[in-house]
Amino acid sequence: MNRVLYTRNLWKVYPGDVKALRGVDVEVFEGEIVGLVGPSGSGKSTLLHLLAGLEKPTEGEIYLLGKDIVLIGEDELAKLRRRHLAFVFQFYYLLEDFNLLENLTLIGELAGVERAKEKAIEILEYLRLTHRLKHRPSQLSGGEQQRVAIGRALMLEPKILLADEPTGNLDLAEGRRIFELFLRLREEKGLSLLVATHNEELKVYFDRIYRLKEGKVEDRI
Repeated sequence: MNRVLYTRNLWKVYPGDVKALRGVDVEVFEGEIVGLVGPSGSGKSTLLHLLAGLEKPTEGEIYLLGKDIVLIGEDELAKLRRRHLAFVFQFYYLLEDFNLLENLTLIGELAGVERAKEKAIEILEYLRLTHRLKHRPSQLSGGEQQRVAIGRALMLEPKILLADEPTGNLDLAEGRRIFELFLRLREEKGLSLLVATHNEELKVYFDRIYRLKEGKVEDRI
């Protein structure tokens, strides 16, 4: 299998000598669902933000599809991210002034996706949300909002999906439904996923697990 994402000796130190990450090495292979497990404050969100190019590391290397995103320019990074990587946040960040179809269509149009509206309908159908096309986010359950957030990420047809505590605001049953969706995305669309969670009951869905503690990889399972 090919590695689609990996790091070498990744450090992130914030002002005041706050060490969020301490020499972290992780890797994700094509078609894997990999877990980042650990308590709040262990460095999971920081790591995902660095992998997505949303922040720069203090030290270390990050390779996305063979390119070190620490060294490339902002324009090339934006293009690489737009074509190959998507991020799902714990807090859905849906646009409340727009309905579901508009939320997805707008993202597609901004990214230059052809037939953005048609594609948005296809994705919402795949997510079993076509009966909610005209609803606004506040009219949906937490699980439905999370599925919309995942659908918005799929508008970009990514090869890699990063998800930061995607079930943190959901009960266990709804969380399992989201992870079942991740399994479907891997099987049907060939996605590779790196998912952060503090919920140990969901670890059965992962092919491999990195356990973080105080900014270090404490264990690999």
